[in-house]
Amino acid sequence: MGGGGEGTIYSVASDPLLAAKIYHKPGAEQQEKLLAMYDNPPDDPMRSKGHASIAWPVDLLYSNEPESRNRVLGFLMPRVQDTFPVIDMFVPRSRLEKCPLFTYQYLHRAARNIAVAVAALHSRGYVVGDINESNILVTTSALVTLVDTDSFQVRTSAGRVFRCGVGKAEFTPPEIQGINLRDVDRTPAQDLFGLSVLIFQMLMEGAHPYNGQYLGEGDPPGIATRIQRGWFPYGGVQGEFRPPPSAPDFEMLDPEIRALFLACFVDGYTTPGRRPTALTWMQALESAEGRLRACRRNRQHRYGKHLKSCPWCARAQKLGGRDYYPSKRAVDAAEHLTPVVPKQTALPPLQSSSAPATPSTLSASAPKPRTGSRKPSPTSSTAVPNWVLRWEDWAKRHHAVYAAICAGIGCGLLGGLRYLCSKVLPEMRGWMTHYSPVGNRESLSLAIISLVVGGIAITWGVLAIRFAKRK
Repeated sequence: MGGGGEGTIYSVASDPLLAAKIYHKPGAEQQEKLLAMYDNPPDDPMRSKGHASIAWPVDLLYSNEPESRNRVLGFLMPRVQDTFPVIDMFVPRSRLEKCPLFTYQYLHRAARNIAVAVAALHSRGYVVGDINESNILVTTSALVTLVDTDSFQVRTSAGRVFRCGVGKAEFTPPEIQGINLRDVDRTPAQDLFGLSVLIFQMLMEGAHPYNGQYLGEGDPPGIATRIQRGWFPYGGVQGEFRPPPSAPDFEMLDPEIRALFLACFVDGYTTPGRRPTALTWMQALESAEGRLRACRRNRQHRYGKHLKSCPWCARAQKLGGRDYYPSKRAVDAAEHLTPVVPKQTALPPLQSSSAPATPSTLSASAPKPRTGSRKPSPTSSTAVPNWVLRWEDWAKRHHAVYAAICAGIGCGLLGGLRYLCSKVLPEMRGWMTHYSPVGNRESLSLAIISLVVGGIAITWGVLAIRFAKRK
């Protein structure tokens, strides 16, 4: 079935629900560790439903040779079928190919189930140590299984610790980055960092929490360095990094989930004890899942009620039509795997005077450059103030409001001109002749206000004409 550096995994012919792991070079330390695990199994939270969420040793395999009958060669563990590595579910392209109907709600449920399994291990004093995307399997119904359990950190009843000497830098907390993990007794708080990284990737389309857009000079530092320095692009000490443009918006996440990520990666940077526990993650993910709603355009799109519109529709539009949560109709018609072909855009046809020169019309020598001052071309670009660009961007996104404001200003201008012609000008003549009291001064003030409104309208009209030309 598979294997690695320590051993090989086999199916069991007599029981299809079991798998066997046989070590290449079994030793006394492995035997003592397996005996401790066998004597103190964690409570599997999914056992009552017939699913193993932790591939824990259920029996030990001994040598049948007479001289080494008490020698442990390996162990039996639950066998899970029809599963995928969890990375296949949170990386959009692989999810689209292997399980296209695995929605954002399923990702919440799978993340919640992972947190439940980790909580069960912590309650018995075990530490996973090497939490990463390749040692967790998930089914199409969001059930999960933690594998490679014999690499977990185990503390025996006598106090001996069998350490987890392996780990991926992307999931290793800052306090033990760059340290030989074989010399470290892991803590549950360090597991919680790796768990939070994994949950972040599951809810953010595979984006790593410490991956970001580098704003500095030279080559960007690696993920391990960013973790060690606490450079979380979404809050706290960002360093020279900002959220990557390719990742979903951090505000898309449920507010409770965002707060837990900040607690782990910002507060937990200096105080590991402030990282959310696995049970806290379980409760928050369960609550966030309950606050998801379906999109009216595509029922496969699930997003939080705190959002005004569907972020997945906007993301599909941003990606040129590629929808990583396709509708059931698209999947049934096999349209979800159809390559997205970029549309061609045309430029205006060339004028005869600007046609490219042919070899027969090319001059043998280049023309002499002109000397002296030269007036800028009418078509030359000029710097545009930032407030104008912001106004144009606002006008593009709020056409109805823009039209209403223009109409209101136009009405105000007409009313002001009418008042100016019928009331103010005669009163101004009387004021100039008789040194009018306060009443005429108020009329003059109204006239000045009308003129200011008219000036604003004129300015607005000029900008509108400019905006239409730029568009």
